[in-house]
Amino acid sequence: MPYHVLIVDDQKDVSRLLRSALETIEQGLKVSEAPSGEEAILEAGRTKVDLLIADFRLPGINGVELTRKFRARNPEGKVILISGVSDPRVLKEVAECGADAFFSKPVPMSDFLDAVERCLGLARTIINTTGVDSELEDRKGLGDLLINLRKDLNAQSVLLLNNQGQVVAEAGQLPEPRNTPAMISALLGMFNAAQKIANLLDRTENHLHLFNGESADGIFLPIGPVHALLLAGEGLANPKMMATRLDLLFTARIELLNALKSIGVTVEAEQASSSLPVAVDEPLIPAEELSPDFLDVLNQVGKKTDDVNSFWDSAIEKGTTFTEPDKLTYEQASRLGLAPDSAQDK
Repeated sequence: MPYHVLIVDDQKDVSRLLRSALETIEQGLKVSEAPSGEEAILEAGRTKVDLLIADFRLPGINGVELTRKFRARNPEGKVILISGVSDPRVLKEVAECGADAFFSKPVPMSDFLDAVERCLGLARTIINTTGVDSELEDRKGLGDLLINLRKDLNAQSVLLLNNQGQVVAEAGQLPEPRNTPAMISALLGMFNAAQKIANLLDRTENHLHLFNGESADGIFLPIGPVHALLLAGEGLANPKMMATRLDLLFTARIELLNALKSIGVTVEAEQASSSLPVAVDEPLIPAEELSPDFLDVLNQVGKKTDDVNSFWDSAIEKGTTFTEPDKLTYEQASRLGLAPDSAQDK
């Protein structure tokens, strides 16, 4: 008996697009459509629905409410949610409703079809084939990867951040949402410091940070030089389970990097012209407080010269020209009898 897939979207063109995409995988699916959540519930009551594909924004009940009602009647049913809403509160609500996969519009069709096949346990067709089974690459979506990682680790929330402090994808909600901006800001400083240390340690790839809290633990894991994972949940830093969790985290790290590359997101940091890490910080002494003579030497250093020794020989020959007439050199002070007598000082 073919699997029954129900598409719920009030926009006909979106429903047709998803239906056409499902027909391309030739898995013998029975596909039906409903324009609202209420009609989808009626359809699911008349016949078994194996996979519900619903938009978040629907007339009447939204996709999250529909997911909960559908799961209450059909616990074994699978759900894929789609949303064109960028509001972080909406995204958190979607991530917490228990959907098996989540996609933002425009939907990446290869990842969408791959999620459909995995949800229904079908033969995998949306993969990159090289002729060797061990080299088959599973093209998972970012949201789906985070949802699976959250379930595997029993975490409260999983966030994928970039080095600009932006949340690229997330599953679940942090324990204290009001503190999220301050937390991300602090994590960025730690991220940059950790990357510098990684460069000094022969460009170490795998490193992470653990936070053992009273009500929730935290894990911060850089994903390459540009992205990082932030996980929060009870017992995440338990040392007895850490070995298993590390395996899951480092596997997820590779999958996330591949998923980011597949959607065209830059995952490598821009390389500087020098092979050594360069730290740009505030100068110890402001430029306006430096003497004109010292600034003149600094300006000359930046000029191209064929020989370092000739540069310093030239600087010595030119001598020092003071531009502050109200100040005396030691030699001038000696001539005027104003310098201390070196013999007396002894």
